[in-house]
Amino acid sequence: MRLLGGLIWAGLIWGVSALLLTGCDSGPARAELLPSPAVTATSRPSPTITPAPTVTPAPIPTATPADAEICQPAFLWAGQTISAGGSYTQTETSAAGPMVCRIERGDCAYHKMVEQLDPTIVFKREEEPPFDREDIMMHPAMLYPLSQLNTLVQAEWGGAVQLRVTDAYDSLLEHDLAQTDASRKYSLHFEGRSIDLTTWPIDLDRYARLCALAHCAGFDWVHNEGDHCHASVKAKSLCGTCSN
Repeated sequence: MRLLGGLIWAGLIWGVSALLLTGCDSGPARAELLPSPAVTATSRPSPTITPAPTVTPAPIPTATPADAEICQPAFLWAGQTISAGGSYTQTETSAAGPMVCRIERGDCAYHKMVEQLDPTIVFKREEEPPFDREDIMMHPAMLYPLSQLNTLVQAEWGGAVQLRVTDAYDSLLEHDLAQTDASRKYSLHFEGRSIDLTTWPIDLDRYARLCALAHCAGFDWVHNEGDHCHASVKAKSLCGTCSN
């Protein structure tokens, strides 16, 4: 009996000791390391690069056989006139307006005129200075159709021919020579609203086409005078612009 009790007691002591030893060996509880979730890289769409707009240069007009159909009439023969509206009978006074005054050098209106300085246009400038500058002086409304005509001339003959101005504003009364009374001389050149044109080199055979191109360029009245083209613009006269 004593032997059985001793065995039971010894077993209890051994169990308690094993429990204590186990508790001491395990130490504090360790957190179980769970695998970190895999990081998936999210691809971002590459920015779309919009190419810079390209500037397409305007095509340079070139003469083609169809030009005669585009510009009507194709020719304005010697002695013929034409208005902006296409009339062959309308007078210059009706189409471009009457001469209001004769602008004198030094007048206020004289200083309202402009000078055309395009180096691609040939200016005759045959008068003695300072009157030679009058060939480049004109009413401001003259600039646009003259520039347009210059472009058409270069296109028509491929740059081999230049536009030439023989007369623009005139203070020397070199027009209306049939009128012997200077006080009654009449010409839109006296207001800078008329201009005389040829080709350079001079070629009378081209003038029928040149005068037609002047009509297409926007002049209000054109007259093929045989040895040159006379063209006028309809615009408010510079006369009286400084009266106030």
